[in-house]
Amino acid sequence: MQLNSTEEKIKKAALKVFSDKGYAQTKTRDIASNAGVNISTLHYYYRSKDRLFKMVSDEVFEKFNKISHDILDADIPFEEKIRRFVSDYTDFYKANPKLASFIIFESERNPEKVFDNIDFERFDQKAERELRQLIQRGVIRPISYPNFVLNMVSMTVFPFLNKHMLHKFNGLTEKDFEDLLEERKIMVPQMIIDHLYLK
Repeated sequence: MQLNSTEEKIKKAALKVFSDKGYAQTKTRDIASNAGVNISTLHYYYRSKDRLFKMVSDEVFEKFNKISHDILDADIPFEEKIRRFVSDYTDFYKANPKLASFIIFESERNPEKVFDNIDFERFDQKAERELRQLIQRGVIRPISYPNFVLNMVSMTVFPFLNKHMLHKFNGLTEKDFEDLLEERKIMVPQMIIDHLYLK
């Protein structure tokens, strides 16, 4: 569905405010103010905070799930999937800078509204099965599946959650930050692969 410019402004404002304040603390007037529209205009398009949150979160997790499925379904070695996970999600968050904090913090603040949107079952079953097969064949060292996922996700997402700290305390410019992310797209998966694979 093609949104008009007012709907798009409201939706972008909603993502920003939900990311900054969380669902519970967000008021529709906060979103309206951020979007530069009045409350009646917001309600005309979206009717309620719940409806707006659902639209925003559905769109976010549709993109999130598609990346996961594309990687899992690819006919490539497991170590290449690790590289693609870090690279593709880094690019995803670079293109959508507010989504890292939205996904991480809203899943803590409001899990019942978030977790239904993520296709954990398919992702976990397929990725864990591949991981276990490699362990059983003696290709990689034993590691619990939660630790494997935590290593990939945390090292990929952390820079986006701490961008302002990196700018302030490390003196990184925007260009420095972009270069850092490109370096990490190579470095992070290689660190994980070097730790896992028995060569």
